[in-house]
Amino acid sequence: MNKNAFIKTATIITAVFAFSVTVYSQSGGLAGTPINIGAGFDMILEVPSGDMADTEFELRAIELNIGAPVDPFFDALLTISWHEGEFDLEEGWISTMLPLNAKLQFGREFLPFGYLNRIHEHDFPQIDQPYVLEGLTTDHGLQGDGAHLELMAPFINPTLSLTVGAYQNIRHSVGRRMEGTPLMGRLSSYIQSADGKHEVLAGGSYLTTRGERSRVRNAELHRIRTLGIIDQMVGADVKYRFSPGGQTYRGLTIGGEYLRIDYERLDEHLIYDTNTTTRAGAARPDFDPGTDQGIYLYTHYNFNRFWGMGYRFDFTDVLFGSLHDNEKLTAHSVYGEWRPTEFSRIRAQYQYVIEPGDDPEHLVLLQGTFFIGWHPPHRF
Repeated sequence: MNKNAFIKTATIITAVFAFSVTVYSQSGGLAGTPINIGAGFDMILEVPSGDMADTEFELRAIELNIGAPVDPFFDALLTISWHEGEFDLEEGWISTMLPLNAKLQFGREFLPFGYLNRIHEHDFPQIDQPYVLEGLTTDHGLQGDGAHLELMAPFINPTLSLTVGAYQNIRHSVGRRMEGTPLMGRLSSYIQSADGKHEVLAGGSYLTTRGERSRVRNAELHRIRTLGIIDQMVGADVKYRFSPGGQTYRGLTIGGEYLRIDYERLDEHLIYDTNTTTRAGAARPDFDPGTDQGIYLYTHYNFNRFWGMGYRFDFTDVLFGSLHDNEKLTAHSVYGEWRPTEFSRIRAQYQYVIEPGDDPEHLVLLQGTFFIGWHPPHRF
């Protein structure tokens, strides 16, 4: 990080800190409505196995959270982040409870698709995002403007909920473009043992939309090859937690998620040249766009309130910009963390990545996450 970038980062941190402390200290008296305000800082140090000159320190994100009840019927949340040198509205939504045990939420949100998509990156189980999510969504997940309705069955244990939503302007990965108004559905269930030691959350998600899957064929000529038409995206997730003695800060967690995007076959695969605006068809009967898919599995153990460690396995055939089809990536990650309080956390992670045609890559990641004031509660 150069001197100017360091000064800019320090200025932003100071400004957010001052604003958070000032407003948070006065929030109880604003118009008689308690306003919860807080900020989070996520810092990453990445050390590759090759040239140490490639070592990078990054202030990955600064996050400002503002949450409050609008009135007895509506709640609101606003999340503004500074990420990769730009400010962005990550979330801005209003929710309300309806008759028949239903909940409506509308605005900008992380789609309730799968498990990890609704969690901010500083709260991921590991330092980095699983590769299949990075490849099929973005580093911010699936984020859209729209609304979803959650219908909860009148069961206490197990619970059963059905979520349906419609969105526009979904952020997606490079090489995939979503069009129209994507429709989403999710069915999930949560069950807890009678003694409170065992908990399981499982769900399946579905997203239907239209759009294109493409890859840059020649970066200099900006030639883009259309490989297929996005048909649907599906996912399945499960998370199990064992807490001896009902102590949530101690115990074992096992989780995983499978994601897949299906494409329709194209009889002709179109070539676009953005320099000449020409378009030509090229028959590729041997090519089947098929699917992009992948999975991640992880296990985590908390020894006590302060210390924990874990392991994650990644496997995906997402292309990551390659022109070769059906290339598979495998990665193994081990990590440990120290949580002195609920406001701070230090993590260290080692990652071994195997990509076709390349030498295995070794990465060491260090992360510091710090919160000031209020932070939305973490999901199970």
